[in-house]
Amino acid sequence: MSTSLVGRKLGKYMIVEMVGRGGMATVYKGLQPEVDRFVAIKVLPPHPGQDSANIERFRQEARTIARLQHPHIVPLYDYGSEGDILFLITPFIDGGTLNERIRRGALQAGEVERLITQIAGALDYAHRQGVVHRDIKPDNILIDREGHALLGDFGIAKMLETTTPGITGTGGLIGTPAYMSPEQAQGLPVDGRSDIYSLGVVVFEMLTGRQPYRDETAMQVVMKHINAPPPALSEAVENASPEMDEVLRTAMAKKSDSRYETAADFVAAFHAAADGHEPLKTIALSPEQAAVVMASKSTPSPKPTAALPGTVDSGSPFPQTSTPTPSQTIVVKQGGLSNPLVLLGGFAIIAVLVVVVTQILSQPQSNITGTPAAAASIQAGVTATLPSPTARATARPSSGNAFFSSSNAPGDSVNLRVDSLPAPGENQRLMAWLVNSETGATTSLGTLSRDPLGSALLTHTDADGVFLPGAFNVILVTMEDRQSTLPEGQIVYSGHVPEQVNSALEALLINASIPAGDDKPAYEGSLLSGLLAEAQIARNHAGLAAGASSAGSMHTHNEHTINILNGTNVDYNDSGSGDNPGRGYGLAFFLDRINAALNEAITAPDADSMLQGQIELIRVCINNATLWWDQVIDLEMQFLRAESLDGLQADLALSTELANFLVSGNDLNDSGVIEPFEGECGLEQIAEYGIAVGNMALRNEAITLPELALAEMGEAEVVATTAPPAPYNPGTGN
Repeated sequence: MSTSLVGRKLGKYMIVEMVGRGGMATVYKGLQPEVDRFVAIKVLPPHPGQDSANIERFRQEARTIARLQHPHIVPLYDYGSEGDILFLITPFIDGGTLNERIRRGALQAGEVERLITQIAGALDYAHRQGVVHRDIKPDNILIDREGHALLGDFGIAKMLETTTPGITGTGGLIGTPAYMSPEQAQGLPVDGRSDIYSLGVVVFEMLTGRQPYRDETAMQVVMKHINAPPPALSEAVENASPEMDEVLRTAMAKKSDSRYETAADFVAAFHAAADGHEPLKTIALSPEQAAVVMASKSTPSPKPTAALPGTVDSGSPFPQTSTPTPSQTIVVKQGGLSNPLVLLGGFAIIAVLVVVVTQILSQPQSNITGTPAAAASIQAGVTATLPSPTARATARPSSGNAFFSSSNAPGDSVNLRVDSLPAPGENQRLMAWLVNSETGATTSLGTLSRDPLGSALLTHTDADGVFLPGAFNVILVTMEDRQSTLPEGQIVYSGHVPEQVNSALEALLINASIPAGDDKPAYEGSLLSGLLAEAQIARNHAGLAAGASSAGSMHTHNEHTINILNGTNVDYNDSGSGDNPGRGYGLAFFLDRINAALNEAITAPDADSMLQGQIELIRVCINNATLWWDQVIDLEMQFLRAESLDGLQADLALSTELANFLVSGNDLNDSGVIEPFEGECGLEQIAEYGIAVGNMALRNEAITLPELALAEMGEAEVVATTAPPAPYNPGTGN
């Protein structure tokens, strides 16, 4: 983009300075005045006349990325649109990138393994959520001041494809030539194994200090990714082992089916090859080779690195050349030509012919579309044996997902999406089931209608309003020979969450029985409804304090607000007694139990990253609420020291606003939706994200089940997940 936005305000963020510019976005350092912190603002290329459909697709992609909560993924704080500008907000990180670390020299195998273990964990987690990065490269990997790797720019390429006219459906090409997988370079569909290829390229560069494919133009580099065999590590490292060479050859295999299925598999193989090996020694380049390598690198910038810096090329301005260098992310729209590679620059006719011939000679093999069903019946106490997780039964890290939602009652619906389903034989049908792995209770979700591409969608709502994520923790897809009330056929896919999830969600959203003790009365009901009731009553009294006509009246409600939130009976206004017009529990009473239940679920032996990510959304809301709680307490304590109302109106209004945020959240980005972002979601949003904790991914994995029995689906006792605040009674002063 040609116009700097420095000095302008986007949403609630003031743009301070430009950090860098690249082919996919411009990154600015911004200030968020409300909390006095710096953020990184990534601005996507503007498109005049951006319509509402494009903006909505951008928001959908941003929401998907925002749900990627992982220690080694740079979090997305916020996003928004203003005019023809789409922007993303992330932390501002003033550390360096992996690219800058590589510039100081090749890394030893131990350091490489440590960093890629972190990166691989982030990649596999994202792939399980159905998100492919598409632009793995050293510029997109930040190294914080503690030496930890953070992967940025998740989904930016997808967002551009979603919002850039002429990209989607026309064979457009988005990515960085130096790190592109062969299928991405040819404009073909990509999955998680494309990221693994790019990670293999990055590992080669980490070990050698240079990229595996080098040439003078981006076109020539891309052609090598498509056709040239992976270079031997021994060409750049004099004491590289054959085992290490084989690991990189597998990661960078031309056909995705020949690569590692997961990034964790790649790391495990790398560890085995590097274990006990002597330190690697790089081979010096000739002057001619060095010139080519330097030509492919961008100039480092002295500026701090912003989060999600992948398209910034280390902060340097985008070069004014007709052909992007291999290390830069490119965005190319394809016109009438059938090969996206031709559009990488202004090539001569002979280059076009070379590309066409190469394409004909290197047509990719089709992906595996069927999934072999496991030959196992679900019988009493029998383990259903599924294919090994390392077997390539599907081209995707997972084969679908089950998402819980609410239609007529909390958690009474489940939405199932399944891919790569085998075609049923004559008189066969694909069926889906929910199972409780502890009791064996089972209910049928119905028959899956498979489309010609092997995918199916199914929505089921329980007629009696049963809270499904609290009742079931296993999902099965089976191939049945007849209509049945219990699964009898072969298991095609299964998914599960730990049994502890059922009890945690039951306590959080339906019912928890807590005996009296520690000066607290007995409690019966959902933890969330109790928590919300206290917060709503406190919100009322903060409002009453703001509307008081005298300091004495204000002090009464200041005391009430503080005691309600803290569950105390302290005499703050020196009236002779401490009053608490709330229910006497306080927020900590419920929050401590909610956290304990979530911790039990997240630390279960079979808890996976999907579960951890869903629980993290609740944590975000709890952390926001705790921050607002503390701020309300601080303000109300200040009001207690005031002798008059003079000059307090702004702060009184602020305390009321913060108390409302505590309950209802704060739409920071003005999107019309309160989302699980820092500073956005409050206590009311916990119900939505709590239900999602029961979500399950479908995979090929072994699962042990007890004797199955038809679930008794009587009408569930549904406890409201929100509770009305106590009415204000002027006669009692509450």
